[in-house]
Amino acid sequence: MRIIISIALLGFIIAPSFAQINNDGIAYGDNQENTTRTRHASEYFPKAGDIAIGFDATPFLNYVGNMFNGATSNSLNLGDNTLHFRYFLTDFSAARVALRINSHRDMNAFYLDDQADQALDPLSRSQVEDRRLTFSNNYELKLGYLMFRGENRLRGFFGGDLFLGYEKMRREFEYGNQMTVANTTPLSVTNWNNGNTASQASRIIESTPGSVFNIGLGAVIGAEYYLLPRVCIGVETGLVYGQTFYGQGHHQREVMVGNNLIKEDFEDSPKSRNRDAFTTFPYTFGNMFLMIHF
Repeated sequence: MRIIISIALLGFIIAPSFAQINNDGIAYGDNQENTTRTRHASEYFPKAGDIAIGFDATPFLNYVGNMFNGATSNSLNLGDNTLHFRYFLTDFSAARVALRINSHRDMNAFYLDDQADQALDPLSRSQVEDRRLTFSNNYELKLGYLMFRGENRLRGFFGGDLFLGYEKMRREFEYGNQMTVANTTPLSVTNWNNGNTASQASRIIESTPGSVFNIGLGAVIGAEYYLLPRVCIGVETGLVYGQTFYGQGHHQREVMVGNNLIKEDFEDSPKSRNRDAFTTFPYTFGNMFLMIHF
């Protein structure tokens, strides 16, 4: 249904542009009244110095599509947290920036029997807590330059972009039952999805997968139709070439060696690099985007 809605909207964008050749682009000398009342198409377009904010139109397309496919539950899922901006350097060229920040902290916690208290009192019902803390950060930045051409409220554009991205995740583990000489295999959570436990002689205390760094170049082409002055809807597609660099991953474990608590470091995945070149649609936004200029 979303594809059908997208095609219908594309037809809505393109068809009026042909119909308006006689309304927006040509002024007839024998009908001065009509000419006066006709808004010239160029008045719809942004000017040098204007700023624009862009939105992904996909959630709205999904919402409209679900209205016609019999979905019993329909909601407007505005999940994209990317900020899109344009700044018009001239009437027909603009710089653009897309910024995405996603920083997340999550904690999983489960109760376990307090083994230290149970050693003193077997009937003790005291509990301790095991916790897993997850920290994840994702940053994406795109810098681009666009050039525009067209009339009658329908404009095409083309340009290029520089992509930068960084992603890192880290996990810390905290245990209620301490690893000691008296208790070298403390009861600990082994499955953080359901809280299953086991006695462990070696347990993880920190995990850091390798960081991920992306860099790429893109060539973009697209079209947009101005529904209202300085308000347009459009699509874009492009070619992207990029490289992804993966950092060294490692984790740390604790274990009793004699009377000493030892922390051991282990290397996991080695450094690596991927290289990709591909065409893509959608390019930056979803199937369609909405852009508001001011």
